[in-house]
Amino acid sequence: MKRALVSVYEKRGVESFVKGLLNEGWEIYSTGGTYNFLTREGAQVKKLDELTGFTELLGGRVKTLHPAVFAGILARRDKDTGEMEKLGLPLFDMVVVNLYPFESGLRKGESDEDIVEKIDIGGIALIRAAAKNFKWVTVVVSPEDYLPVLEEIQKFGDTTEETRRKLAAKAFSISSFYDAMIFSRFNTEIFPEILGFPFRKYQALRYGENPHQQGAFYVTPTSPWEEMKVLQGKQLSFNNIADIASAWELALDFKEPFCAIIKHQNPCGAAIAETPRKAFEMALSGDPQSAFGGIVVFNMEVDKEAALEMKKMFLEVIIAPSFTREAREVLSRKKNLRLVELPFERKSVYEGKIFEGGLLIQERDKFSDEDLIINWVSEPTQDRSHDIYLGIRLAKALKSNSAVLVKDGKMIAGCGGQTSRVEAVRIACDRAGEKARGSVLVSDGFFPFPDSVEIAHANGVEVVIAPGGSKRDPEVAERAKELGISFGFTERRHFRH
Repeated sequence: MKRALVSVYEKRGVESFVKGLLNEGWEIYSTGGTYNFLTREGAQVKKLDELTGFTELLGGRVKTLHPAVFAGILARRDKDTGEMEKLGLPLFDMVVVNLYPFESGLRKGESDEDIVEKIDIGGIALIRAAAKNFKWVTVVVSPEDYLPVLEEIQKFGDTTEETRRKLAAKAFSISSFYDAMIFSRFNTEIFPEILGFPFRKYQALRYGENPHQQGAFYVTPTSPWEEMKVLQGKQLSFNNIADIASAWELALDFKEPFCAIIKHQNPCGAAIAETPRKAFEMALSGDPQSAFGGIVVFNMEVDKEAALEMKKMFLEVIIAPSFTREAREVLSRKKNLRLVELPFERKSVYEGKIFEGGLLIQERDKFSDEDLIINWVSEPTQDRSHDIYLGIRLAKALKSNSAVLVKDGKMIAGCGGQTSRVEAVRIACDRAGEKARGSVLVSDGFFPFPDSVEIAHANGVEVVIAPGGSKRDPEVAERAKELGISFGFTERRHFRH
């Protein structure tokens, strides 16, 4: 006779699965609430304490942790059956378990006292034991697997070893995810000796960065991505999500009403303005050509007026904390345009890069009051704090080496990802053309030579700001004074490689 142990927190579909096993001649043992639920549903199952001789202890904290249970799960059919017969212990051919809802407590931000009660002990041990012995034992950890497992049993009398191996791999993934969630909740170190992140697949992707690459998107349980809503449009691609992440990170740096247009994870237009429509128009005016097919991000609700302006051009994605009903009606006519609602809150302390066999992580690069401290060599004759504030934040968002030009509360040109800082300044000024006159130029790194300042001056730039730190800072500063450019050093840099 085949035998299963069933002990589940989530009861969805378990009664039909158990009844199907009973119809196939299986014997079912169960525990606590699962036993009560199944018997109420008319399933003839046995209490596990009939086997162990022990009632549940400590209010249900201990019910499956018993040698008779684990011996029946771990026994190898080619080596241990004789010992099991001598002991008079039955073998288990299947373990059906899902775990206490630690994840829901994590999402709710429950206290230590409450959330520790959601740390499963017996269930996780049963899963690991059954998965370890997959050669003979089937482990089922998800209601989605009930029907295919039952159909295979009805067809062959048991699951195949291939199926058991796949289910064991799934069980170990659930186990590791569960432990990683617990670690993430109680860890207090930024860089612990062993790092565990609980990632779950959010969605499969059509392909990765290029069509010949496969791709998928994974998120953590408490990530803002879990709350992302795609209101319309085609499925998000790998590149879309990467751009959304960059756009979202940039918009989080602003408390004022803000809009940016992103291409290839770099802003090509950005502005601070009183309304979403005005902010978009100002952002677009910086580089209308690059904005074609771009991703637009707002840190404020998008209204009908802004939607009418954006409807005039081809855009891939629009991101905002919310859209008015009228804005959604206007944009719904562009069927392929993705509208994405994303909460504007930052939870993770990490950022990093994955490469072959390694994960490089660091504290997230955040702004502080220190970023706006400028040691002036020669101060501007007019108040340019608004443009400086915007420029410093945009320089951080552009890939290094970067240079950004700002004027009248908007980005007029920028260049990132160059191997030469002087080349970044030259390209930014060329893109701006006549609009560079009277602008503020911000660099994400220091100027090791005066040439960048000379290019800025030749294009009519009035204010130049760069991080201090080069050996030639005095030489560069002196050249700026000679040219009559307002020049200042920030105390911090923000490289983005």
